[in-house]
Formats: sequence, structure tokens, C-alpha cells
Amino acid sequence: MGYRRNEAPGAGVLSSRMRFNNPNGGLMKTGLIAARVLSLGMVLSAAHSAWAMPFSVGAPVSAEQGASISASLVDDGVAQLEAADILLTFDSAVFTYLGAAVGSVTSGFSLVAGSPVSVGGTLLQVELSLATSGAAVDGVSGSLVDLSFLIKSNAPLGFSEFVFAGKPLSDYDIPITSGGITVTQAPTQSAPEPVSTALVGVGILALAAGRRRPTRTVTPRHDQVALAVQ
Repeated sequence: MGYRRNEAPGAGVLSSRMRFNNPNGGLMKTGLIAARVLSLGMVLSAAHSAWAMPFSVGAPVSAEQGASISASLVDDGVAQLEAADILLTFDSAVFTYLGAAVGSVTSGFSLVAGSPVSVGGTLLQVELSLATSGAAVDGVSGSLVDLSFLIKSNAPLGFSEFVFAGKPLSDYDIPITSGGITVTQAPTQSAPEPVSTALVGVGILALAAGRRRPTRTVTPRHDQVALAVQ
């Protein structure tokens, strides 16, 4: 009896053939056993960076022109996070970038935030780098980084996006993740209350009447003038 095992490299398929020698000296194939092997341990030990998802953007649903807001990159399944390099893209016609801070799950991390650079048109991009010298963060949910913005007073109305993504070769893979906010019009200057308007009107009328009042001239009588001459 002879035994031979054939494996397709990297395919995860184990194929075994069992052959018997027949009385005429030939080989007789008696069976074929095929099994697909999925090894989670092998996958996790492969040279790949940590993968954590899903991600989302935390931001107000809407805000007025001129308002200050914050936007966060949220990870609902942090897995072995030690460092991450993140790109943030936003529309400078809508937002003014104010700064960045570590998030709720990266409070012990260092954060390096670059200055916004143009990536075409009114779009700006900021590079953010997170790192820790301590133990990796694992099995928690929360924001990785929190950013502050000012909505410009003349920002166009409507929906505007923040787009996060991991940089190439980042230790922590972050897919393109977008979310945004609807910009609404700032309220106009309110009109004066009716009572205040009435008081102002009365004051103006009184002032005008005082200016038009004639000055009284006293003319001495004739007998008083004669007496004064004597």
C-alpha cells in the first residue's frame, strides 16, 4: 500500500489520495478525501495589522452658522490598539479647524496633529498620529480622537462631511469612514419689542415739540416807558 498527500500551497485545502497496487502491478485509485481547513490561529498569526470595526463619526446632527462643534472618530470594537495614523478631510468653505485631542479610549496616548493642508479645491486634510508606550487598548468602545471646529458665519447651508481614513502602513487599519452635519442659517437680529418702540416714539415726539415751541417776548407798556424817562 502506498500513501501520498498533496497540498495546494496557501489554499487551505488538504487532499489525500490512497492507492493500492493491483495484482497486475498497476495502481488502483480507491478513494479521494478532501477537506477544507480553516485555521483562525494561522490567520491571526499572519503578518497583518490589527483590524477593528465598525467605525463611525460622532457629530451633531445640525448646527447654525457661527457655532462651535466637535467631531469624533468612534470605534465600537477597539482591538489591540497601540498606535494609529489617521487622515481627516473636511471642507474649509464650511469649517475652520480649531484643534484635536485624544478620545475617550486613548486618554493615555500621545497625539501629534499636523496643520491642515490643501488637497484640492476647498478641501483640507489633517494628519493625526496616536501612540502609547503602555499596554494595548482592547475590547472597549469609544472615540479615538476628538476634533473642534467653528462653522463659518457665511458657510453654505446644507450637509457637509468629515472623512476619516487610516494612512497607508498604519499600525491600526481604519477604513474610509464618513459622517457629517447639516448647517442651518443663523437667526436674524430680533426686532425691538412693541413697548420699547412706543417709548422711543414718545421720546422723539417730545423732543420735536420742545424744539418748535416759540420763545415768549415781553413788550413794555407805554406808561411804563414814560415813567422810566421821567
